[in-house]
Amino acid sequence: MLLSPAANLAFAHYPKTAGHSLVTWFRETLPDATFVEPPQVYTISHLPVRDSLERLGLAAGRPPRLVQGWQQFVAALFSAPANDAGGLKIIGVMREPFEMLVSLYEYWRTYDFPEPPAPPLIRAAREQPFRDFLAMAVVDRQIQTYHDFFDVGGPAWPRTLLLDFESLKPALVEACRELGVPPPEFLARRNTGPRPDRDLGPYRAEAGPLLDRVHQHFRWYYTQGKELMLRG
Repeated sequence: MLLSPAANLAFAHYPKTAGHSLVTWFRETLPDATFVEPPQVYTISHLPVRDSLERLGLAAGRPPRLVQGWQQFVAALFSAPANDAGGLKIIGVMREPFEMLVSLYEYWRTYDFPEPPAPPLIRAAREQPFRDFLAMAVVDRQIQTYHDFFDVGGPAWPRTLLLDFESLKPALVEACRELGVPPPEFLARRNTGPRPDRDLGPYRAEAGPLLDRVHQHFRWYYTQGKELMLRG
């Protein structure tokens, strides 16, 4: 999670949902922005919302684990009239899950890791066919759902805005209007995966019955989440 104490606003990045583009915009717009947990391998952090709140001491039952200089920020949140995660506002992006998984597979398959990756799902992407990677992701449940990543129903959920990946620029403009922050004049495409108009037919054919398992695993997205997204 990337957090601006001055704006009391954070960006939570689910993998392969325009994270590099939005991190660039967020930092240019809010210069005080800092990652709650500095990334160790990638240039951006994929820390889920609940884990980020726990590190800030904004989730019940867990002591804060703060980066240097944030104690005053957290104290101000707790002294504010708002409750439930101190009134912190969060933005994130959701992408159609199967398209996201194809993008993630291709990204991990070609990424130049400084040393061999340890997570089994990344190794599967690099060494096995897409069908095996997909089965590990959604049958063995080794990929986190949007529901869990954004902590649906959690302390910050009432102030979480989720944007539609397919209409990202107008959705972000609408979110900025609601949040009172400057909208982007230009949103660069960075670290991109398959284009929205790309034919994913070969991947769908290889997935076969596993397409149903994608829908089962990401059930909240298909039944509720995609109706909640801002589209601008």
